Order: sequence, then structure tokens, then C-alpha cells
Amino acid sequence: MRILMKPFANFREIIGESEIEIELRGNTISELLNHLCESYDLRDKIFDGEEVRGYVNISVNGRTIGSLNGEKTELADGDEVALFPPVTGG
Repeated sequence: MRILMKPFANFREIIGESEIEIELRGNTISELLNHLCESYDLRDKIFDGEEVRGYVNISVNGRTIGSLNGEKTELADGDEVALFPPVTGG
């Protein structure tokens, strides 16, 4: 299945692209995050131990995974996943 991944801010800097197409073997957010951590140096930025850091925001087709099924959210071919770091500013 192909997923369009859009990393923002420091995630974009680490990955080096504003969007990437990923051929994902699994079908959940958890499997996508593990794929990203294996492919890029993101584990410490996304995870605190085994848990996704509370300030990391992930959305699927514009909906946050918190309003879906969290890391168990199932993905479908062609879904767009956005990965946001903590929001800052004032």
C-alpha cells in the first residue's frame, strides 16, 4: 500500500523532503511510525520509550489520530499522513 507522508518543521529537516511516498507493508499508524524510525533518525523525536510523545501530532487525511483509533488507526492505499512537531510561537 502506498501512503503519502508529509513531515513538517524538524521532521521535514531530518527526512529532507516536504513529502514522501512510502510503500508500507503494514496498515496501521504504528507500523508507519516504525517504518519511519527504521528509515530515518526519528525514534527519539517521535517516541518516549514505547509511547508516542504527547506533543507529536499525527493526522490521517486531515483528522488527528486522537479522534480516530490512535496508533492502531488503520490506513488505506492513498491515505495522506501528516507528522507535526510541537506547536510553538506566540
